[in-house]
Amino acid sequence: MAKKLGNNYRLYIQSATPGTYNVIAGQQDLSYDRKSNQIDTSDKNNAPYGTSAAGLFDISVKLDGIADLPDANGFTRAETLFKAQTAEKFQIRKTPFGNSDQIFECVCNMVEFSINYGQNDVVKYSLGLAPDSAPTVDALS
Repeated sequence: MAKKLGNNYRLYIQSATPGTYNVIAGQQDLSYDRKSNQIDTSDKNNAPYGTSAAGLFDISVKLDGIADLPDANGFTRAETLFKAQTAEKFQIRKTPFGNSDQIFECVCNMVEFSINYGQNDVVKYSLGLAPDSAPTVDALS
């Protein structure tokens, strides 16, 4: 049975040149979470149980890593966009990480930008993304 490996997936950020993407350096953990909002469809006839239907999807992408600087087109660009509260296109690519290897592409807002300056440790970062619009590519499984 084939196993998927997390090392084969990386997050890319669009550069100032549309259509050009750069990997964010120092990546360790990349996660993609998708869940459906719950719509309550319960009425008195369902008592004592509630019923529900699936609603709109909530998507979030989180990247944890070690700051590997200088990284002007990756980490520093992400930091700049976060401070400016500007949405940008992001891609998740699978090996061999070429332009046609994207399995997720979406204009996202950066909703988290955390830095950890631990004692006797490397500087670590955590980036959180939320969609600004529906993904144009969503082939993750």
